[in-house]
Amino acid sequence: MHIELHYLPSLEYMALLFSSDKIEFDLEENYVKQTYRNRTLILGANGIENLTVPINHISGSKQKMKDIQIDYSQDWIRRHKGGINAAYGKSPFFEHFEPLISYIFAKKNKFLVDLNIDFLNMIVKISGRSLNYSFSEDFFNSKKDSFYNQISLKSNWKERNIYTDIPYRQVFGTEFVPNLSVIDLFMNHGRDMNTILDQSFRKLNN
Repeated sequence: MHIELHYLPSLEYMALLFSSDKIEFDLEENYVKQTYRNRTLILGANGIENLTVPINHISGSKQKMKDIQIDYSQDWIRRHKGGINAAYGKSPFFEHFEPLISYIFAKKNKFLVDLNIDFLNMIVKISGRSLNYSFSEDFFNSKKDSFYNQISLKSNWKERNIYTDIPYRQVFGTEFVPNLSVIDLFMNHGRDMNTILDQSFRKLNN
């Protein structure tokens, strides 16, 4: 399966990855702004919070995803850590997994893809599962076995027929909020995340 890399991915994205036998991440694509490549959604006391990684990108120019550098002139790490701590500090598994997140932030990866890969590997480690993935050497332009750009901010997850919401315990709110970052799931349920992710993947798409 061919797909782009996301930052602290959604449940929809992770359910899709864990259902796939082989994954090819496209690093040769031209970077697309205002996507999940550099942003994620968490649930805080005031509702859904959008966390965005600022990048150094020249407006109007084309840059490959693998060449996109993170902008550390902005104090985004403090905001992301603060948002995650406020959202999940009282969750059952916060003390187990927060050090892993802080460790990756502390590395201050130069490139966005390295940050995304580090977090993906962290998620896989927490799950106790494995992913068979590789990276593209050329831009993939075939629609066969590709979910490239399908999990988009510009469309509702209900329209994509990949994920179905399986309610689980969340820290804030009285109504379940679906398809947030996988952080929301593993902070609240630990390795039980696997059962929920498997149930949430629409088997008819397999």
